[in-house]
Amino acid sequence: MRLSIEKKDLITHIQHLATIVPAKNTSPILTNYLINVSQETNSVRITASDLELTVVVEFPAAVSEGGTIAVSARHFNEIINFMPDAMVNLWRHEELLMIQCGKVDFNLLIADHTLFPVIPETKLENAISLDAALFNRMISKTHFAVSVDVNRAVLTGVCWKIFPDHHLMAATDGRKVSEIKILDSMLMPPQDPTESVEENIFTDQQQSYIEKVIPVKTLLFLQKIYDPEYKEMNVSIGRNKMMFSYGKYFVFSQVIEHKYPEYQKAFPLDLPNKFVIDREALRTAIRRVALVAPDDNLRIRFELDNDRFEVNTSNRDTGDGKQNMDNYNYEGGSTGVSFNYKYMLSILEAVDSDKAIIKLGSSKDPMMIFNESAIPGQEITFLLMPLRS
Repeated sequence: MRLSIEKKDLITHIQHLATIVPAKNTSPILTNYLINVSQETNSVRITASDLELTVVVEFPAAVSEGGTIAVSARHFNEIINFMPDAMVNLWRHEELLMIQCGKVDFNLLIADHTLFPVIPETKLENAISLDAALFNRMISKTHFAVSVDVNRAVLTGVCWKIFPDHHLMAATDGRKVSEIKILDSMLMPPQDPTESVEENIFTDQQQSYIEKVIPVKTLLFLQKIYDPEYKEMNVSIGRNKMMFSYGKYFVFSQVIEHKYPEYQKAFPLDLPNKFVIDREALRTAIRRVALVAPDDNLRIRFELDNDRFEVNTSNRDTGDGKQNMDNYNYEGGSTGVSFNYKYMLSILEAVDSDKAIIKLGSSKDPMMIFNESAIPGQEITFLLMPLRS
């Protein structure tokens, strides 16, 4: 194995791979990259995996001899990062990877590459094509709402549903919900009539949609590699796995095999109170009042009527804080609601428009948050559950 490549080109392709490699693993081989070099195609394939997520990146290089090795991912990234901005030469010498750039030389021990997990097969025959920018937007509008509770595994992923005429992404942790729906889209992939029930991508043979719960780690990686230069993403959907082909990357991901909760049942049909307010002004007020919010529940409260909108908090250990808001439009009666301020801030961060619409009922009803201006072809909905008094 022997190749040469500019440092900047190599860094471009490996800088995100390190996030895939587990720091500790019961299988030590997974702390390595699998590097496959082809003289026939003058290309390099580098693979990183934690078994649940496997990423392959393929890119051109000046190859004079092919070969395959496994080498410590952390050390490889760190060494390349600290190399001069020049041509990097890599070659195998016995059980070492030799790395040379200018007057700098490193020798890295290599591992037994035959122990590396089998790389999934690349199949794009029945793949669907997506607008990469739109898919990236869907991720950004939902990923923040997933749960971090590993005991509720299904909530640690983002639900992607594909219907014949639209598709949507949604996430919830039981306290907040984020949903983005893309209207008038036709993404339903073709189905092979010879495919067995075990392999069929539909969750239920009687339903006319596809539902997959994608681990948030997979989606965040796709966000990292998003590049406006590449307009299209191809997605191949299996029963318990997915493959994303984007740019020079192949991303293979397991899916979370649980039925996603029917979160839409929490959406209130009618909330009698509504206000419209500058999103940044509200965020600033919440952050300011939250300086003395209780640490245990991060409680902030809205108090509203036709003449007053107050953001307040009370903390027996530190004191009280409040701010009266200006420049808002309110329709409804007197009401109040308490909530976790960090959850509200995360939702307001995801709102697109300068002003946000917030609908609310009594202190026991959830709040619904929307963009002030509808985005053509999209419906975006946020829900925040109240804190009990």
